Amino acid sequence: MSNGTGMGLVGRVAVVTGAGAGLGRAACLSLAEAGASVVGLSIKVDELHELAATSEARGLSIDCVRADVADESQVDGAMRRVIDRFGRVDLLINNAAIIVVCPIEDTPIEQWDRVMATNLRSAFLMCRFTVPVMKQGGRGLIVNVSSRSGVEGFVGESAYCPSKFGLEGLTKTLALELAPAGITVVSVTPGAPMRTPMSMSTYPAELRAVWRDPMELAKGFVVLATESGAEDTGGRFDLWRLAQGHSVSESRGLR
Repeated sequence: MSNGTGMGLVGRVAVVTGAGAGLGRAACLSLAEAGASVVGLSIKVDELHELAATSEARGLSIDCVRADVADESQVDGAMRRVIDRFGRVDLLINNAAIIVVCPIEDTPIEQWDRVMATNLRSAFLMCRFTVPVMKQGGRGLIVNVSSRSGVEGFVGESAYCPSKFGLEGLTKTLALELAPAGITVVSVTPGAPMRTPMSMSTYPAELRAVWRDPMELAKGFVVLATESGAEDTGGRFDLWRLAQGHSVSESRGLR
């Protein structure tokens, strides 16, 4: 089994969306600790300031960029900034997400649109502007952060579930399309419930007592970035198992 530690990502450039809090923030810190140059994108300036301060205090390399990743022009601008500075992108983690849990008749149409834009449109846009530079480099890894809601329906999630089902479909489609270019595309599910701002504001306290710190799961991204290969493209992986030292092949296909 692998531990996914060390400085195996030195020289790699990683871009993470939804980077200001929760799993995205944890992913930025874990990847930077493994040696990657990390760019974190978020719409929330205050969270980016906190991430920048934390990374600086730890001596890590994380560029924090304010961008609404559901907006085409802002994604274009953010990726131009990344390419101008680094000239490459090796890893893209599409993590940005929001959730609305309520009966369909009470779900505002504007909220439904925003969930789909944040959870699915953003991943499409990020891939659209990242794939050309990955193709130039002849390799790349795209990780789409899904959940059980991407393969199973839940009451009250008439916006969230479709957005994650769509993300799984995008993963499968791009895995086929980009394989000839040497780009691996996978989805991940946390594999364990996490304490994040989104979950803490959505679910009751009694459910959150034993939930995990996102930093415990984020190590799984390092394992994927260092160990996944072309044979893994199109797969769905369990971050918790990866973070616990299980190999990529052992962590495939789980919820």
